Amino acid sequence: MLASRPTRNESLRWENGDNDEVQVLIKRQETWKVRLLSKFFYIPKQRKITLDEVGSEVWRMCNGRNSVGKMIELLSEKYQLNRKEAEVSLLQYLKTLGQKRFVGFVLESDESPPDRGAASGKKWQKK
Repeated sequence: MLASRPTRNESLRWENGDNDEVQVLIKRQETWKVRLLSKFFYIPKQRKITLDEVGSEVWRMCNGRNSVGKMIELLSEKYQLNRKEAEVSLLQYLKTLGQKRFVGFVLESDESPPDRGAASGKKWQKK
């Protein structure tokens, strides 16, 4: 896990918001169920998730070039954490981002640049 390189889901848009916080924009899926429900309930076309300072820092590091081990080192230096604290926090955060399909993980042995299908072993959901 420490040798893997997290990479952002390319189908997600994101921008820098106030105070250098990252805002991830998630578009609503246009399935028949969503269209039907949207006739009865208000369902916004997109959702905006604002990451805090540390979350924004991690998001920017998820570029497919930094390994998880390198990210732990950078976070422990910047926020004066011992390595174990940084490791536990980062791994939990990356697990959450992975479960939500915001990031995928590229194995260190992959020579080619990350693409949408290779990052997590599953195809990214197209939105």
